[in-house]
Amino acid sequence: MRAPRPGRRRPRLWRWLSLIGLAMTLPSTAWASNWPAWEQFASAYVQNDGRVVDWTTEARSISEGQAYALFFALVAQDRDRFERILTWTENNLAQGDLSQHLPAWLWGLDEHARWGVLDPNPAADANLWLAYTLLEAARLWRRSDLHDTAVALLDRIAEQEVQRAGPETVLLPGPQGFVSAAGLRLNPSYWPPFQLKYLASVQPDGPWQALLDSYLRLLPDLSPGGRVPDWFLLTEVGPRLDTESGGAGSYDAIRVYLWAGFGPDELPEAQQLRRALAPYAELVRAIGRPPERWYPDGRAPVGIAPPGFDAALVPFFAAIDAPDLAQAARQRLAQARVGDLLGVPARYYDQVLSLFGEGYDQRRFRFGPDGRLELP
Repeated sequence: MRAPRPGRRRPRLWRWLSLIGLAMTLPSTAWASNWPAWEQFASAYVQNDGRVVDWTTEARSISEGQAYALFFALVAQDRDRFERILTWTENNLAQGDLSQHLPAWLWGLDEHARWGVLDPNPAADANLWLAYTLLEAARLWRRSDLHDTAVALLDRIAEQEVQRAGPETVLLPGPQGFVSAAGLRLNPSYWPPFQLKYLASVQPDGPWQALLDSYLRLLPDLSPGGRVPDWFLLTEVGPRLDTESGGAGSYDAIRVYLWAGFGPDELPEAQQLRRALAPYAELVRAIGRPPERWYPDGRAPVGIAPPGFDAALVPFFAAIDAPDLAQAARQRLAQARVGDLLGVPARYYDQVLSLFGEGYDQRRFRFGPDGRLELP
């Protein structure tokens, strides 16, 4: 397969100047990360130009992957890769300007063997992660330019992806394709509570606290027995299971438990969320390990989860005081690990969930009472 061509737009001048300034003021060791799992992930999945490649999906790139990698680079204090990931994302997914355009969600090789955007529809979860990470990088690294870009992103998310639905304020997964006569098709894993809490403190006049309040009201009805679905329909009479996805919880919903495990512990919202999800632990305990799919309507779970699910659940099990399940998940992760990667073959999504779950478990990052990122 031919290597993708790098983005044609040149990075903005301030980015090059900031990198030059860092190179002049910091020793060379300051460019290296002390997070081995991130280094291994970056070597395997992040190109030199900053593109994050999912080798399991025809070497495509998605905005979510770019946003996650940007967050991990911030946690690792890896400024060099942070700049490259941000520049590639802006140049190739956002028409050269994240302050003016929400990024397209899918980039890859089209039917004419040309590399580029395959679907211009943005993805709300990636957009929230990008805005959150840019805000925190701006604060931690004193970069007002990143703050300005993040605020512009938030304004566009609020305008294009936030909608009122009766008494609720909801996050559409993207601007197009999720509103129909049947209702609004929504994804609960797209609403990390700690992010919404933080964004509400940054933009008190924005929709972020209303989004968090609606999320906390809707989730218990969505998740009987703590079993979160990947997707749901919000109708005039309330939430309903999504028939398009068969009503299952799996590769999307696993992130809801991950975000719930992040806390912060002292927040009433975090405690409320964990109470609603805690019965899921009994499902895992009864089976002996996480299933690949579970069903809120009571159907029997199926399949054996990939190792990334264990990584995502470690913070959750620790947070709901299920140390036996947390330790069992850690042991399965140790058995599945090859170097600093999980599984054979090492799949992109497992590594992402591992960086989140195990990184948090290793205290490489935490979140404060207002959702602010805390680094050691």
